[in-house]
Amino acid sequence: MTEDKTIGKNISKGKREWKPMQGDPVIWIIVLLLAVTSIVSVFSASSFLASSRGISKIDCLFDQLKSVALGLIALYVCYRIPLKFYRSISFILFALSLILLVLTFFIGAEVNGAVRGIRIGSHTIQVFEPAKVALVLYLARAAEVFKIDTFWDYCLKMLLPIVLVCSLIIVNSFSTSMLIAVLALLILLIIGIKPWYLLVTIGAGAAALVLLFGAYKALDKKRDDSGKSKVEKFFNRFGTAEDRINGFVSGSRNEINGRTKVLTQKELDDIRQSENAKIAISEGGIIGKGPGKSTQRYSLSMAFSDFIYAFIVEEYGLIGGILVLLFYLWFFYRCIIITKRCKTTYSSIVVMGLSLLIVIQAMLHILVNVRLIPITGHTLPLISHGGTAYLVLCGAFGIILSVSRTLDNTAQKKVEK
Repeated sequence: MTEDKTIGKNISKGKREWKPMQGDPVIWIIVLLLAVTSIVSVFSASSFLASSRGISKIDCLFDQLKSVALGLIALYVCYRIPLKFYRSISFILFALSLILLVLTFFIGAEVNGAVRGIRIGSHTIQVFEPAKVALVLYLARAAEVFKIDTFWDYCLKMLLPIVLVCSLIIVNSFSTSMLIAVLALLILLIIGIKPWYLLVTIGAGAAALVLLFGAYKALDKKRDDSGKSKVEKFFNRFGTAEDRINGFVSGSRNEINGRTKVLTQKELDDIRQSENAKIAISEGGIIGKGPGKSTQRYSLSMAFSDFIYAFIVEEYGLIGGILVLLFYLWFFYRCIIITKRCKTTYSSIVVMGLSLLIVIQAMLHILVNVRLIPITGHTLPLISHGGTAYLVLCGAFGIILSVSRTLDNTAQKKVEK
């Protein structure tokens, strides 16, 4: 009889230990909701994509199903990896991300006038995406192991890595560099870096941008006989950012400083997409046109990616748009709760940093779609068409759930004792 009880206890104990879906249950629900929204929305919005590639929408559906499946696998793998492993390789991952960023200058693949990845076979790995996550992990680990007693310590151990990442990225993506800079400043604020250090950083950063922009404008005036600028290689994204800001403010992108500018096909497409996104939101109304009834999907070439939020509002109305927004806000609230439960600096910074990355990118995407800020080209996390960004952000969700799982296991062990 005693032996039977012992066996029963061991079986019960085994059942308690095997919990494949530990971690914050609300975040799991949000992940599934975002994945379902992605599959449905991308399938409906892929008319332009299908016609441009000469394939059917069913092919686009299967392509997105594959991307979501790979993303969820990446999420689960990152979720199962122990938190102590991330802590041990944070610096290594950051170093690898820097190497990938440097490699883009030598073997980078150009897409839409900018080098943002490395081509492997028929696929292009967007190296900016893992760099975002790697920087968060670096700052979390640095905050835990380094003593920041002086301004020099801060510059060398915290600021320099941020400057390196932003400098390597700004050449090919101005908006991504600015996103990372803002994210890093928020993390430094959360870490508890002295306010005057941050004020000096902001001032120096602003001065550096002014100097770079001044250099761009000075060199941009020096054109050869064909009218080609001498700064297109190193300052081309400054020109793109200037055009987008001018277009957002004045509504005209072909008249800059009194000079008529010949617009590229990409710039013309930006104008058309922005206008079509505005029309899509306007026509969506309160309840939307209904699934599969969008009209702008035939002319909005990036409806499945950069402008998928506008497409969602067109088909599902203001109600659908608010629900999507609430998904991200709900996720952020749950991450705040997880952060409060964290007992170490590393885990709390990782959760807050990655959640800020996801939510800030989502907010930027939404603000662009409703025309409150200029076009940035950021996708909507876990909803926009799959790619490196989808895979990496799924991994970020997985890391957050790994922290949550670790906290649950620790709490369970205390209860059992």
